[in-house]
Formats: sequence, C-alpha cells, structure tokens
Amino acid sequence: MARTLIPVVDTSKAGTTMPAEVAADVANGNYVPNDGKTLVLARNANGASTARTVTITLVGTIDGFAPAARAISIPAGASKILGPYEVVNYGSQLQLSGDNAELKFTPIRMP
Repeated sequence: MARTLIPVVDTSKAGTTMPAEVAADVANGNYVPNDGKTLVLARNANGASTARTVTITLVGTIDGFAPAARAISIPAGASKILGPYEVVNYGSQLQLSGDNAELKFTPIRMP
C-alpha cells in the first residue's frame, strides 16, 4: 500500500503554532515532503520503558550500491529532532517507518 502523507508546517519569525502530531502508520509507513530543510520531531509516547524505532529510507546510491536504511531508537517518553535530510540521498519524499503507533511525528520546515 501507499505510504501515508504527513503534512509539513512552515516556520515563521512571527511564530508558528505546533500542529497536531501524527501517529506512525505501522502498516504502510509515512512520508514527508522533503526539500532539504525539513526536520521531524519524533516522540515516543510509550510511558513505560519500551524504546521505539524510526527507520528512514535512503534513496541514493554509493558506487551503485544502496546503503542500509537509517534506524533511530527513541527511548520511552523521549523525543528527538531528526534531520535535515539531503534530497539527493533521501529523496523529495522522506520515507519514515515507525515500529509502533506510539511514535508520533511532527514535520517542520526551516526557512
């Protein structure tokens, strides 16, 4: 199936209201429009002790070989800011896969 789009919010010097988080689509994966200035706030909503993993797919190749996907562990109750990601390596659609819907994503584009 097709990955689920997560819209990106643009930042502003006047301030930007944080959008609602989007839960990871575990079955299909997610994607975020990527222009090389996109960050993703990833939060693990698990309140116990279970770390969750976000996997980010690379689309570029090195000497004709596809590099392994980037896996990022997020501890229980923690958040990480991911990115920015170069378009040449990660594509114009940043592909995110969360291992559990307890992972919440908020994409933000820097000016």
